[in-house]
Amino acid sequence: MLVLSDYIVKHELKPLKRCFGLRDLMIGAKKVLSGLGQEVNFNADYNFFKVRIGSRVKGRMIVFVVANKKVVPLLIRLKKDKKIGMNMSANNTAVVEQVDRNLQNVIKDIEKGNFQEFEI
Repeated sequence: MLVLSDYIVKHELKPLKRCFGLRDLMIGAKKVLSGLGQEVNFNADYNFFKVRIGSRVKGRMIVFVVANKKVVPLLIRLKKDKKIGMNMSANNTAVVEQVDRNLQNVIKDIEKGNFQEFEI
């Protein structure tokens, strides 16, 4: 299941709506659940994965997976984005800061019920 918070839709997906859509995110979530995502260690509380998305335009997405197989996107970028997209790793301070900021906002959205769930 893909869990998409309102914050991620507004701040991550909307600026890239010409490049990626809901279908791309669902395909990426399916890849993560199939074991095709690369694990990234940002925080010990959640399992974070990086996965490639998009067919026409290449991009990357960082998600975290909850124990009941729910995939929650945190960061969506084009691969050619020089600041974050080209180096989406735990060693990049810009990525770590953005993931922390987005994680806090996603948790707030989930607590308030501001999210949508999609079957994969």
